[in-house]
Amino acid sequence: MQKHIQNLNKPVRNISIILIVVAVAALIIVPRLLSEKKKTQNPITQDSSIPIDVFIIKPVQLENEVNTVGTIIANEEVDIKSELPRKIVGIYFREGSYIPKGKVLFKLDDSDLLAQLRKLQLDEELNLKQYNRESQLIERGLMNQEEHDIRQTTIEKIRADIDLLNITLDKTEIIAPFSGIAGFRNVSMGSLVSTQNILTTIQDIGRVKIDFSIPEKYMSSFKKGQEIKFKVEGYDDEFSGTVLTFDPKIDEGTRSIILRAVASNNGNRLLPGSFVKVKLEMSDITGAVMVPSEAIIPQLKGQSVFVYQNGLAASHDVEIGIRTEKDVQITSGVSPGDTVITTNILRLRPDSKVKIVNVN
Repeated sequence: MQKHIQNLNKPVRNISIILIVVAVAALIIVPRLLSEKKKTQNPITQDSSIPIDVFIIKPVQLENEVNTVGTIIANEEVDIKSELPRKIVGIYFREGSYIPKGKVLFKLDDSDLLAQLRKLQLDEELNLKQYNRESQLIERGLMNQEEHDIRQTTIEKIRADIDLLNITLDKTEIIAPFSGIAGFRNVSMGSLVSTQNILTTIQDIGRVKIDFSIPEKYMSSFKKGQEIKFKVEGYDDEFSGTVLTFDPKIDEGTRSIILRAVASNNGNRLLPGSFVKVKLEMSDITGAVMVPSEAIIPQLKGQSVFVYQNGLAASHDVEIGIRTEKDVQITSGVSPGDTVITTNILRLRPDSKVKIVNVN
């Protein structure tokens, strides 16, 4: 009997445990459901607008200048090479010294050429004597005119060989083609040089050229003789030059055109190969539309800005022009009087609700 009672108590105990678990769950879940329902029935109104700062566009007078970089090159530069494969027997300059035009820099061995020249001169002298004797014989009718003409032709050939040899002898003296500063000497006395060896270099840096590039959109804005300003590392001075010419071909990769300016180089302070920062001043632009650079949004094809319109952000595609340190010129896409958004750009989407906090 007792055993039967125990068997009856097991289901009752299990049911009690289940009821307790359900009660506890109800105590936890029901208040939450009621709370959510209350929130749904009594929502709290929140402002979902994105706070922004804006800039109202006003037309301004823009100082139009192009800032770019360039390289200094020598006014004239040449690698000195020998036209003959010969041994050097004389060196007549110092490295880094000023070399006047026409100065002999190197002397090549010409001993064999002088010997050939002496032989040709003796042949010429001998044939001339023979020619004079034959002329007397022809006057007496004792010699054929044809043989006399052959003698004259022989003399002309010898003289042509002498002229050719003198040209070769001239090449044994390597001279400076223009005045300038000599570079390092790459050979020594007794060196056997070929026509490929660079013996030294000469650079005319009494004045220098400055090569720099500008975007193709400025192609019609510069002119020959226009002044440029440039600075070189190592000097606080600002140097000036004038536009000399330009390369008529536009670089397809950078869409830019290369200009060449020329500048005087008093004291030889400007050295070829130096990096320069160039400023090219153009005509000022009246009524330019400028916006802060932080308002510009790069796109896959071009740029855009967000404009404030009746509490919403509207996206406008724009074309840009000149950049200054803080601002960017807009050439199309917005107009004076438009209100451009300058903050929280990354959070904005077309037609996003916005609220103005600051106006610039």
